[in-house]
Amino acid sequence: MRSRPAWRTWPRRIRFEQWSLAQTRLAWIGGHQRVAKEFCPGTAAESGWIDPKQCALVALDLQPEILGSLENPSTLILSVNSAVDTVRRHGGHICFVRTAFDDLDYRFVPSTSKEFSKVVREHRFQNGTLATSLHPGLAAESDDPVVRKTRLGAFSTTDLDERLTNLGITTLILAGIHTSGAILSTVREASDRDYRLLVLSDCVLDTDRDAHHLLIDRILPRQAEIVTAGDLHSRLASSPLHHEANSRSGN
Repeated sequence: MRSRPAWRTWPRRIRFEQWSLAQTRLAWIGGHQRVAKEFCPGTAAESGWIDPKQCALVALDLQPEILGSLENPSTLILSVNSAVDTVRRHGGHICFVRTAFDDLDYRFVPSTSKEFSKVVREHRFQNGTLATSLHPGLAAESDDPVVRKTRLGAFSTTDLDERLTNLGITTLILAGIHTSGAILSTVREASDRDYRLLVLSDCVLDTDRDAHHLLIDRILPRQAEIVTAGDLHSRLASSPLHHEANSRSGN
């Protein structure tokens, strides 16, 4: 009779290298009840309008090193700025997410990572450089949250979900680059976290036009609403909260 492998007799706690991290996370969850992202009939998700107080426009990877792959990045910047202005005017939240690596981050990218092992070899996206800063043409304000990530999606290597949850955000409006990269990954991650999702079709781009159109037309609609910046304005303006605010101001 074969004896059991030695590791099976170890205490469960010893086998988990990140046990202390897990305990810390569980303690945080215990003290901070997560806001349930549930939508009842007759609410914003059902009727189509967007509650400005519960929405955030998240703009991804709008930085010189990534925008340099586009033929005319200024067009995308103008479109995103228009959407940012719309969300601001209606009282929504704005958040920017950028890709950048510190020296320590490079050390923790395994060779099995097909995309990011190349980033490490070429020492790209170095944090603190102009190439990884937000594009200077963006309509960003000093108090807008700027989150740094080290993978494609906006959630897996950041505290973005925690920040949004603390603000009571249930609806994410996505803009940025690339449709087949950061946008797709973030839609998948955000959907698993039960956010209501809108992708601004005129505020996202990809260097591969065929992939972009396939994703916008066929793939992303499975988990997100595909709307334009113009649609966004009408969705926010149709909110009962918007009409109440106008009534109080006498407009």
